[in-house]
Amino acid sequence: MDAVSILGSFCILSAIITYGLGVFVYAKNPGSKVNFLFLLVNIGASYWAVGEFLIWHQNSYENVFFWLKASSFWTIVIVLCIHFLLTFADHPLTKSGRFHYLALILYIPAFILAIVNITSEHIFSVDYSPESRYYYLPSFGDPIYICATVYFLIILFWSVYVGFQSRKSAGDDKFKRQASSISTGLLIVIGFGSQSVIILPMFGIYIPNLVFIGIVLFSIAISYAILKYGLFVLSPETVATNIIQTMPDGLILTDMNGRVITTNKKATILLSGTWEENPGTFHGTPIPEPAYSTILETIKTKKGISDFEVIPDKNEITTMSVSGSLVTDPYDKPAGMILIIRDITERKLSEKALKLANEKISQLNKLTRHDISNLVTAISGYLEIIKEEKDEETRKKVLNTCIDLIGKVTRHLHFSRDYQNVGVHEPRWQSLNHMISKAIEDINHDEIEITVSLLPADIFADPLSVKVIYNLLENAIRHATGLTHISIISKEQQDGSLLIIIEDNGPGIKPEEKEKIFKQGYGKNTGLGLTLAREILAVTQITITETGTFGIGARFEITIPSGTWRYAHLHSHEGTWTGTIPDHS
Repeated sequence: MDAVSILGSFCILSAIITYGLGVFVYAKNPGSKVNFLFLLVNIGASYWAVGEFLIWHQNSYENVFFWLKASSFWTIVIVLCIHFLLTFADHPLTKSGRFHYLALILYIPAFILAIVNITSEHIFSVDYSPESRYYYLPSFGDPIYICATVYFLIILFWSVYVGFQSRKSAGDDKFKRQASSISTGLLIVIGFGSQSVIILPMFGIYIPNLVFIGIVLFSIAISYAILKYGLFVLSPETVATNIIQTMPDGLILTDMNGRVITTNKKATILLSGTWEENPGTFHGTPIPEPAYSTILETIKTKKGISDFEVIPDKNEITTMSVSGSLVTDPYDKPAGMILIIRDITERKLSEKALKLANEKISQLNKLTRHDISNLVTAISGYLEIIKEEKDEETRKKVLNTCIDLIGKVTRHLHFSRDYQNVGVHEPRWQSLNHMISKAIEDINHDEIEITVSLLPADIFADPLSVKVIYNLLENAIRHATGLTHISIISKEQQDGSLLIIIEDNGPGIKPEEKEKIFKQGYGKNTGLGLTLAREILAVTQITITETGTFGIGARFEITIPSGTWRYAHLHSHEGTWTGTIPDHS
């Protein structure tokens, strides 16, 4: 077998390798534009290689001439390769809406040259020699051939330059090595191709195009980059897309008129209520007016906005923080705006809770100072009486009064100590089931049946909230004469709130005392006290009221507003608990 036959057969090997590599790369990420272009390049290279093989295995002028013309679209293969490299390097010409520039620079000239090659011999013609058989040769003296050669050399070296520039700006990571592999591989293709098209024919040597040796070497370089550096798995384009789609914040890209161009998944989740009128489309304003217009105008005038708070739903439950910046084109002209949206609902709830707690503590300090001051003044007065009083019986009565007053001072101080812990720790999401079971486990309730029926829910509340449940159970067990049963249930209300009902079969509470029991100092031996219980719940706007019927039993209703509770990923626990409560922690 002579050299021509060997090189011709090598074209078939090149076609198989490039096609297989193209399919393999595309299958790794069919949604990637880079991978798709690489597939097109390899399909085109396979077409070109098969055509070259058929040209060099014909024994008549007509057949060689036919396959030469049939292979004329090799020009499109070259520009596809350049388009691929530009896209990998994230060149501005490959951005959305810029294809007409690529068509003008690459595809239209390549298509025109292909038509010229099909309809004339201005670029290649067919000749014969006993050594080389029928072969094609470049039309060296033809102006069109010269223009075509100069054109392809310019765009090829331009693409190599773009590739190495992307390597330079990629930083010290795998992207730099990926860009180097592709650019170096393209240089190899150019080097081998120029041998057959320009250099060897100048010395009268006509053999199958060596570009396919370069293509095989290029394929080997690409395969090495895939295995070693994660090429086509880890690329600027694929990573940018994955970052956008997996980032924890919502992203919205708009044009200068505010029309939404694209969003990520998180944005459609955070602002789901705003898409209901146009499901699957991005027309209209994703953020309610007038906030949306304010955001866009601020970005247009100041080129950015930071931490602009928006409440996107009518119930005013969710709070979003919007930050954004102006996006410019390669000529530094405004092209659009990018908005980053973050759910700050929990942060706002914590801020409100902390503010409320501080206000309550400040109010308590004033009241406590006032009350203790009055008690100390009274004690001081009684001590003066004792000092002057001669009657021993009267002195004892006054002394007992002083002891009682000191006891009140002590209770005030204890209450203040407990109260100051309210709001010290930020509210957090807590399992309602765990809170109830913990409170039941901590209390002695022998011979008192406690039944529980709860929705699987988490509530956003002060960490001391478990003591509220404990306090309600302790008050019932301590003070409810004849008590035998306590039930605890929860249910969702029509307004979206969660209602917790703690009900017993004791004597109940008189109508005139239903609100007094929540006042500071009312009652005795009440542990933390219902006053403190109400304040603990109020940290996250949870309310508690007594709605029972006197003579039938006490009934405390705890209302948790929508937005401060959610369904937990648990199964509800329903049943009767008596005696020892199992550990649910």
